[in-house]
Parts: sequence; structure tokens; C-alpha cells
Amino acid sequence: MRPQPWRNLADPPTLWIDFRGLKGVMQNGKPVVAKVGARRKTPNLQDILDTALSEGAQRVMFTGNVPTADRGQRHWLLVQTPGWNGLGHWMGKPVTGRFEHINTGRRVEVRTAGEWFGNTPLTPTKAKDSWTALKVMIDEAFEGAPIALSPAGTGTNLWAFSLPRNLDPIHLTEDIAEEIHRTSGQHHLEHLVAGPSFSKHEDCVPLVNPDLTPEAQEFAYVDGRFMYSALCRELGTGPGVRLNRSAANDLFEHDPYARGRLLIKFTIPDTWNHVGIFGVQHLKVDDGWYYPNKPGATGVTWADTAEIHVARKFGWLIEPIEGVRFEGHAERSRKDDSLGLTTARPLDTFAKRIIRAREWVQNDDEMDPLIRAAVAAAIRAILIQTIGAFSSRGRAKSIVTGNVQDLPSYAQGDAQPQGKLWVYKERQQMSERSYQFYHPEYAAQIWARGRARVLHCPTADRKVMGGALSVDPSTLLGINGDAIYTTTLPSWSLPTEAGGLDDGRVGRMRLQGYLQGSYKVPATRDARNKLRKQSSESGSSWERSYNDSEFEIPEDDVDFQPGEEL
Repeated sequence: MRPQPWRNLADPPTLWIDFRGLKGVMQNGKPVVAKVGARRKTPNLQDILDTALSEGAQRVMFTGNVPTADRGQRHWLLVQTPGWNGLGHWMGKPVTGRFEHINTGRRVEVRTAGEWFGNTPLTPTKAKDSWTALKVMIDEAFEGAPIALSPAGTGTNLWAFSLPRNLDPIHLTEDIAEEIHRTSGQHHLEHLVAGPSFSKHEDCVPLVNPDLTPEAQEFAYVDGRFMYSALCRELGTGPGVRLNRSAANDLFEHDPYARGRLLIKFTIPDTWNHVGIFGVQHLKVDDGWYYPNKPGATGVTWADTAEIHVARKFGWLIEPIEGVRFEGHAERSRKDDSLGLTTARPLDTFAKRIIRAREWVQNDDEMDPLIRAAVAAAIRAILIQTIGAFSSRGRAKSIVTGNVQDLPSYAQGDAQPQGKLWVYKERQQMSERSYQFYHPEYAAQIWARGRARVLHCPTADRKVMGGALSVDPSTLLGINGDAIYTTTLPSWSLPTEAGGLDDGRVGRMRLQGYLQGSYKVPATRDARNKLRKQSSESGSSWERSYNDSEFEIPEDDVDFQPGEEL
């Protein structure tokens, strides 16, 4: 089941056009003016599809401010498009629409430039040029590899290109794979200020009370530089070995750096006054995760050895119950045909090449700064979405019909009316090719390493550690993936040339935004995120030159739904 890369992926003729505008451009540089229907000043979705058809485009890439559909509102894809049939849409993140022209049978896929380039403010022409530059960078870094239809599809294909010749990744057993899906989370997401956004669980204690500290004089936004690329080293592989209590305890005591995950009972020290280390699922799984930090509290959860290592350093009591050990080595054939063992490095080469591509972009002073920011964001999207894709078991696509009688029997109870349309979900089964890329153990380990590193991470000085656990708990406002927010500036997050401990390496926690001046302590996530945006836009001159670009690159998209097909 060694994944086989696609080497000749066609780049479909593409129309780049602003979501609200009339003008666009084809990938070959031809200017296009949208054909607008009668009694309309601006084009609707049908107009854009008709324009794409007349220009021979097989894909539409919207630039500009593409709206997100809030709950209770109709999605912009769910409109009537006379002359076109919907073939099933994906309305999560990233959005994808699929249409077929009734008379000609021609198909057009609708996507957004933001899927690749984040919130970089691109015109259609700049987006087209960014796409061309991205293709060049990926081609050079991965020695001729093509770009697929999505960042996730591109990344998994690049992984197949980069896989060591002597490694044939073994899949997890079905029961262990299912257990990972059921018991492992993604990012550490927590607002630590008392108020409506704080956890309601009794074992969670806020670190900041806005009634006692209503104002602060500083706001610092710190996150990891291209964080996931630094977490791909020497991942454990399948099939996974079950450990009973005795074996789990032996692994815990004698090989703390082993690749694996344990079901543990933890006890928080009686003197603890900081953020929680382990995520625990709510009894109602849909409510997500909470992070107990109440002194003396206990809990039971599955945790990666990377997280357990951090907890032990800070004095938490850990009692293993059972576990799963991943393989840290893989068989390889020697020249004499005998078998030997080599360290398994399933993602190491992929990560090195994606880092190389990013560095080339960052160091290319001749590239237009806007395009440089867009390409850097695209490389980041490829990395993040590839990690998520390893955990994908297939997705449900949204099917749209204008006739309730066309609803299949299994969907009649769940179909939702959207104006004159009916929308229902159709689950997609994992194909044989998709299964080649199905390795939830990779995603689970990287996400766990990320949760561990945002709490406790190395700096340029090996004697000094950074991360959330290195700041005064009374100043910690929240954690969002690989980002932390504080009411004081962590000196270690500054670049070395400014007296800090950030030497520019990937994986380092670095200052991304900073504000000075009295402000109201944010009691909600929304208020905190507004401060984050202001801080990233108001950096000093050295921060501007030091950050990834002059354009804000958003935090990890925690709502990303993995599993985009090629």
C-alpha cells in the first residue's frame, strides 16, 4: 500500500475573478468581463458559470471578500443556477462547488483563492501570478512535482514524492485507527479570562479575572513560526501495538521518548496555578474539550507521550492505564538482501522540502511583496491541510435539488430547505487511493506535539524554555493552536537582534503582534481576537521586517475539515 504519486496532474483552465466584481483574468493572461444577466448590475453565480463556460474555463477561483455563511443563513453556493446542475458541494472550509452544464455536459469547479493564499489582498491578476509563482517553487523544491486541485491534495501527493525509498508505511489496525479518531483532539483552544468564553467545567479555573484586573497596559500575540514543519521529525508508524497496564507503565518509566499514546489518570499538583496540560473530552462529545487546571483535580484521558513528558516536568502525577506504542523503526533491505532496521522517518523529507520552498520564497527579494506573502501563505496551507488529510476517512458532500421528490429515501428525514432548494448530505466512501494516504497516527502525533510545544518549547538558549508555561499565569489570556496571548511581552519571543531568544528557526515561538497603552481586558474570544488583529497591524518597524510578511497570515484554521480529494 505504498502511496504512489501522481506525476502528471493537469492544471485546468482557470478563471480568476473577484467575487463582487465584473472583471477577471484567465490563467493565460486573457482579460475577461463577466456576462451579466438582464436587470442586474453585478454578476450572480449563474453569470460567472456562464462566463466560465464561454471562456473554456474548468475552474473558477474567486478572489476578494468571499462571504462566509453564518448559521441560519443560506450559503452563497445554494442558489438557483438555471442551465446548471450541482454535482455536490463542500460548504465547510475550504469551500468547493461542483457544477455541470445541462446542455453541453461541461463541468466547472468553483473555489476560492483564499483556500490557498489566506487573507492576502489579491486582485485576480495578482492571484493568477501568485499561482504561477507557487507552481515554480513547488516544482523546484520537489523536483518536478505538480500542484493538485487543493492544498491537501497537493501536500499528500508531495508526501508520496518525498517518501524514502526504503519505507513502505504500514497502516494502523482498524481498531487503533478508530480509537484515535474517537479519543484524540486537534488544537489546544482555550480562553483563560473569566466570563462567557471561559470553560464551564468545575475543574477549570480562570487565570485572569476582569473584575479584579479590568485593564492592562500591554498585549502580546506570540505564535510558532511554520510550527508543524518542525514537528514532523521521526514520527511513529503503524500498525501499533496494544499495551496493558504493566507494559504501558514500563514504556512510561523506561522510554519516555517512545512514540505512542497512553490512557492515563492524572492528578494536578495541589500548588498548581497555571494553564491545564491535558485535554479531556466533555461527556457530551459535541461540546469538545476542556483543560483541567484546578489544584488537586484528577482526570482520565488519552495523551501522547510528548504531552506526558511536559506534564511530568511540571510535577503532575501520571498513572498509566493502557496504551498503544507506534513503531519507531522500519525494515529495510540491505545489499545482501538481509533485513535490517532503520529509523522510520515518514515525513522528514517532506517537511525539509516544504521548509526549503518557504525559505526560498521568504528570501526572494525580487518577488513582488504581495505575491511573496501569498505564496508563503499557500505553502503554509499545503502543510496544515496535509496534516489534516492524513486523518480523513472521506467527507460528506452537499447535494442540492429543486424537487423534494428527488430526495433519496435515506435523506428525507435530514434534508434542509434553502429557499426553493433542498440540501442533503451524501457520505463519500474512502477510495483505494485515498486509503494509501490514510495515516491518522501521523496527524495525531503532530497535533499532540503542537499542544505540548505551545506550552513548553525550546528557544535559541538551550537553558531557557518558552511557551505558555513560561509566562506569569496572571498574564495569560488564552491559547489558540500554536498561539498564546498575554498582557505582558515575553522577552524570549523577541528576535535575538532585539535581545530575545528567537533565532529565526522554524518552530520557534516568536512575537507576531504587540500593543502598548491601556485597554480593556478581553472577557470574550471575539474581543481577544480584535486585539490580536490590532496588534499584528500595529507592530514596530523591526517587527514589520521580522515577521513573515507585511500582510497578516491567519492563525491555524481550526475549523478545517480534512479530506480534500486530488
